[in-house]
Amino acid sequence: MDTHTAYCSACDQQVRIALTPVPLHGGQATLPDAPEVVCLDFGERCTGKFCPMFGLPRVMMGVRLARSELRTDGWTTVRGYCEGCEKVTELDVVNGNHAFCPTCQTTTQFAVLTLDDGKYVVVGNTTGDARP
Repeated sequence: MDTHTAYCSACDQQVRIALTPVPLHGGQATLPDAPEVVCLDFGERCTGKFCPMFGLPRVMMGVRLARSELRTDGWTTVRGYCEGCEKVTELDVVNGNHAFCPTCQTTTQFAVLTLDDGKYVVVGNTTGDARP
């Protein structure tokens, strides 16, 4: 994997970016046709609705990173029902209201409802793969 650094004006520092590998053989429609740019430092420091370096919606950069499996420090996860694969699974939290299902590769909008006893329930709505 080829990694570079670039200056991000949103977090006011250098960040690591990479291009995802492209399959060398023909694949199914869900495989990307070209490499995708991924910010390896995507996280809570990211601000605004769009990535200032690439003009992509912020959630899309998070989903690309989750899909690429290049994140080295792990994800915050919530256990919830994924309508994409119809299973209760650990969802990778991309931001405050989007999570990525590593099993079926769908993006879910979710909300955490805290119960009186301090436990919580995660409710979601599958939104596809977060591509524009």
